[in-house]
Amino acid sequence: MAVIWGLLSLCLAVWLNLIWLWPSLGPEVAWLSYGRLAPLQHHLLLYGLGGSAVIAGGYSIAMHSILQRESRTDAETAIPDIALPPFTLKLMHFTFLGWQAVVALGALAIVAGYSSGQYMAEAPWLVDLLMTLVWLAVAWVFFTMLEQRTLRRLPVACWYFIAGLMLVLMQHVLISLSVPIGLLESIPLFTGSLETLIQRWQAGPLPGGMFAFGVIALLHHVVTSRSRLPLYSHRLAATSFWMLVLLVTWGGAPLLFASALPAWSQTLGMAMGLLLLAPGLALSLNGLMTLKEDWHSLRRDPLNCLLAAALISFALAVLEYSLLSLPTLNALTFSAANSLSPAASLGVVATVAIVMAYHLLPPMRSLALLKTHALLAIIGTLLCIAASWATTLLQGSMWHVLADDGRPLYTLSEVLEAARMPMMISLGGLACWALGLLLMLLNVTRTLADQKSERQAAHERQRLSSGSRKASSEPARHSAPPSTTPPATSSGGHYA
Repeated sequence: MAVIWGLLSLCLAVWLNLIWLWPSLGPEVAWLSYGRLAPLQHHLLLYGLGGSAVIAGGYSIAMHSILQRESRTDAETAIPDIALPPFTLKLMHFTFLGWQAVVALGALAIVAGYSSGQYMAEAPWLVDLLMTLVWLAVAWVFFTMLEQRTLRRLPVACWYFIAGLMLVLMQHVLISLSVPIGLLESIPLFTGSLETLIQRWQAGPLPGGMFAFGVIALLHHVVTSRSRLPLYSHRLAATSFWMLVLLVTWGGAPLLFASALPAWSQTLGMAMGLLLLAPGLALSLNGLMTLKEDWHSLRRDPLNCLLAAALISFALAVLEYSLLSLPTLNALTFSAANSLSPAASLGVVATVAIVMAYHLLPPMRSLALLKTHALLAIIGTLLCIAASWATTLLQGSMWHVLADDGRPLYTLSEVLEAARMPMMISLGGLACWALGLLLMLLNVTRTLADQKSERQAAHERQRLSSGSRKASSEPARHSAPPSTTPPATSSGGHYA
């Protein structure tokens, strides 16, 4: 389902870029307008693709921690008997169906116009309530699985996933507090400037809980699983974790310049945003140095190439966000169309999600399609990042140029026209991503179909062999009584 949601999201992104470039293509229908499809595209990408991959990856992390052993001898001799309680198994099914219902119902509500208006929490209150129940169920299943591990030391991926669970629950509940006035309508509990501050301060780090900590957990898990090597520096991982835990709640500081906050709090937020650069770069460096131990695998394994690209994109995303904590750069970029590049959404969340999907699925039938998908994803991400940077710098500089009488030198139409070429480059990058996900869906479908046919053939062979053994073991009903003389063997045997 993550692949399907991601494909729908990227197709929507291509369509939205086409509408932006050629507005006449947009239909005269309210529920297909740009204002409704844009939040729908973010919803499907972040919650459909990213959220589904994070939940599935969390279960994989817990299972890996159960199978982990102290030494190679333990791994060869002691395999635990994994038996989850029936209630936990039912909760696992509920998390899958419930999360897909959250994505689908939220998408329908956004298209129909029933939006809460909250940043990164646009679904109605009923969908928010269901999302909270799903995350509570995910936490229950995750901790129940961790109870069965024999190695008491938790892997690094578990640290990040637990932190992500707690942060998502706290911030999602805070930003979604409202008074229901209908099945799909509600009044936010906070109003006015307080609501604005909470949206920007708390809803800004909401992806930090689900998509920063959750995706970092998946990164650590997949890097160590695919390379079959420990992390380059466990001490560096522990230091990065605690620094991120302390600083990520200040992630909304760059969004609050020129707001009602006092100057001292904005300065403190700027300092916290700059400090956030250290753990982000350390985490990326730790992952790259782990892959460096098996650097030759980057030539033959496209998934390791995608992992390296995701780690570099994570460093770029942290660098962007930290630089936006500076008031000068913040004032320049936030007046442009794209202040933040897709390094976080496409380069990290989407890339890690598809790597996690490939990691959980059986080996793909076509390695050529897998390599093509990896190449398209990397090229698409680079094109989108370059287009976003060009648009931001170009439009930001144009908005700040004043004429002699103090008016803006460039009109709105001129500023928008200047971004036309970068938007066409971004359209090419998004088309690469959509084509890559289409190839992935085709490859996965063919692989699963081949596995199904192989299982059916193996089952048929097993049935035929068991039937032949049963027929040969049954005594003949009308046969003569056995002879007392020993049977003669062929020449060269033990009997004459």
